Amino acid sequence: MNDINTYDVIVVGGGFSGVTAARELKSLGYKVLILEGRDRLGGRTWLDNRLGTELEMGGTYVHWHQPFVWTEILRYGLELATGPKPEKMHYIIDGKTHVVPHAEFKSKLRNTVERLMRESNKCMPLPFNPLASDSFREMDGMTAEQFMKNSSLTQEEYEILHGWIASDFCGAPEEGAATQIFRWWAFSQGNWDTHSAMVSSYRLKKGTKELIEAIARDAEADIQLSARVVKIEQDEGRVTVYTDDCLSFTANTAIVTVPLTTLQDIEFNPSLSVEKQASSREGQTSKGVKVWARIKGELEAFDALAPGWYPLNSVHLDRYVDGDSIVVGFGPDASILNPNDRAAVEKALRHWLPDIEVIESTGHDWVNDGFSKETWPMLKPNQLTTYHQQWNTPEQAVFLAGTTYANGWAGFIDGAIESGITTGRKVHQYLSDSRASVQKLQVQTVK
Repeated sequence: MNDINTYDVIVVGGGFSGVTAARELKSLGYKVLILEGRDRLGGRTWLDNRLGTELEMGGTYVHWHQPFVWTEILRYGLELATGPKPEKMHYIIDGKTHVVPHAEFKSKLRNTVERLMRESNKCMPLPFNPLASDSFREMDGMTAEQFMKNSSLTQEEYEILHGWIASDFCGAPEEGAATQIFRWWAFSQGNWDTHSAMVSSYRLKKGTKELIEAIARDAEADIQLSARVVKIEQDEGRVTVYTDDCLSFTANTAIVTVPLTTLQDIEFNPSLSVEKQASSREGQTSKGVKVWARIKGELEAFDALAPGWYPLNSVHLDRYVDGDSIVVGFGPDASILNPNDRAAVEKALRHWLPDIEVIESTGHDWVNDGFSKETWPMLKPNQLTTYHQQWNTPEQAVFLAGTTYANGWAGFIDGAIESGITTGRKVHQYLSDSRASVQKLQVQTVK
């Protein structure tokens, strides 16, 4: 085997988990290779220049209550940005649009929303150890929709919360586990304003690209882009990784960071555990769409909500560009709205703003992207309790990492970084133990 293709660790996937794991292992003295199928780093984060400005096509939001990403923001001296403070709230109930001052809307719903949010703290007294509580395990079998129906809501409250939760899932609340929302709520201690700030307000001023590139520079790993991994073999304590262009690379161990739904697209020999295979076939809930639109003129800053059966169920004004407004919206089903179809996006937005003119719209279809097949991960009922331990258990020298498998902020950049750090340390322990075993055997042989 040519030494140039031999490494201590091969990382499959160049998103935040992959580059963070690579940096962790580099700091411990290992030779690391990152194989990334796309022609860029970042995974499901992607800063691109569209609509006359730089926009995040995928993962975006960060906050100082997210400990892992905040550490990186401080490490690299990055700045945050946020959009205009919303003045009005547009929301749809029973097919009719209502417009009220934003503060009035929140005041009207605060007691109901925060009552529901506090349920998460009852089930998750230790948010970074979600499976520690029996009540959480019991709740994991319930859908988010059923949780709402069990919560004594009025029809108005139900439709508003349905839209809010559908937006968080980027999918249908009737398919997602209630505990997935609980995992976000638990960190806010039941405070609605804190929760809103944590999950949808602050972004990196120069984009996620600046952060991923800063971590990658510190990792000093060999990086090969446009290198799609199709097969991973283990034999006699070595791992060989094959790409679709017939290249192969060998290492002592591998970390696989591809999204859960795409894990099944890689051939493993020996096979992954039955549980890991089953979870990948099942996939997860988030099959929605993120839409950016440039609207003629400068709109008053707003938020908008609609129940999860609308093509867009959450929209807000993000910024102004050259006298026009840039809005970002989320819908639960990528199959019913093409973000690049200007007329369809305009029609969807006119449910709230009937007189707007969409100049151009854009987005990326993560669901039909072969490297992701999903948006941010939000699990189905019983998946966390069934699979979490297995996901975090290595297959001999093959480890999984990714925001799906995080203990804390799963679904966020923070969770990806957490998983990259913890998995990197597990790999270090594995390699240290393997080295110690070899040295012990050599000593016994000499004797």
